[in-house]
Amino acid sequence: MMLVRQFKVILTGLSNAGKTSILSVLDRQFHKLSGLVPTRGIIRSVSNVLKMNIIRWDLGGQEQYRKDYLSPESNALVESSLIIFVIDVQDEDTYDKAIEYYDNLLKVIKENDENPYFLICLHKVDPELYDKYKENVKDLMKSFKEKSKGWNHEIFVTSIFNRSSIIEAFSFGIAQFLPKKKALDLLLKNFMSDAKQTGEKVSGTWIWDENSIFLSMVFDDKKTEKNSVIASMGIIGIVESFEKEGEFRSLMLEINKEYQFLVIKVGKIYTAIVGKNVDFEKIWKLYDEQYLTNLEEIIEKEE
Repeated sequence: MMLVRQFKVILTGLSNAGKTSILSVLDRQFHKLSGLVPTRGIIRSVSNVLKMNIIRWDLGGQEQYRKDYLSPESNALVESSLIIFVIDVQDEDTYDKAIEYYDNLLKVIKENDENPYFLICLHKVDPELYDKYKENVKDLMKSFKEKSKGWNHEIFVTSIFNRSSIIEAFSFGIAQFLPKKKALDLLLKNFMSDAKQTGEKVSGTWIWDENSIFLSMVFDDKKTEKNSVIASMGIIGIVESFEKEGEFRSLMLEINKEYQFLVIKVGKIYTAIVGKNVDFEKIWKLYDEQYLTNLEEIIEKEE
């Protein structure tokens, strides 16, 4: 009998912080966003990444529930691989209470001798409101960095109106315990090295799954990475539109005459290659002949 690996991911924070809306965006359930109500207790859901079941615990943030989670009798915070702590940046009156809750949460985790990865989402920083809240964001980053000393953690600024911010944050969190991540990174790094040997100006490549989770990304520089991540949301949107009409196979596009992208679907995985004035037929032949089989083996391998 095949054993499916399971990992527990917790989303927690005060009530109305935006935890459930983050899950709705990840699941592409945008129609639910306008009708969301505060979560009562714990709601569990499952997503699958590379044959791993990600058990997502959405913890209601009302005070009565927070007390329960922090109690010795509760199992809400134990045996987790990733804890996503969400704070509503727009609600300045709740900052102190949110930081206090985070501090108490860390104490419980420490008492249970556990070591999950912490992902802090400074949430509801909508694009048009960034300038208004940028000083708050700086102060919150400073506070959470101080509280998180000694813990594996990362801080992201997110908004449901900037889908890429949520996908990037969640992908980063999942990558911290993804067993196949190192093998995928090595494969893409080797491909990039071989691609450059052909003389083609390939500057980056990445892969994502059917849930729009980035599994591995390799770029020459931060500028290419930043612009590729920005472009990826449009690319994913195009791919999803084609998938609704029928099976997507491949896509080639150019942005500002500076970046060219080739996107090809392999099974349930999407591969994107970025460069400038690239002979993509030549580069894809290299990928197909020397790396595609290895990629499929990594994806299909049972951990």
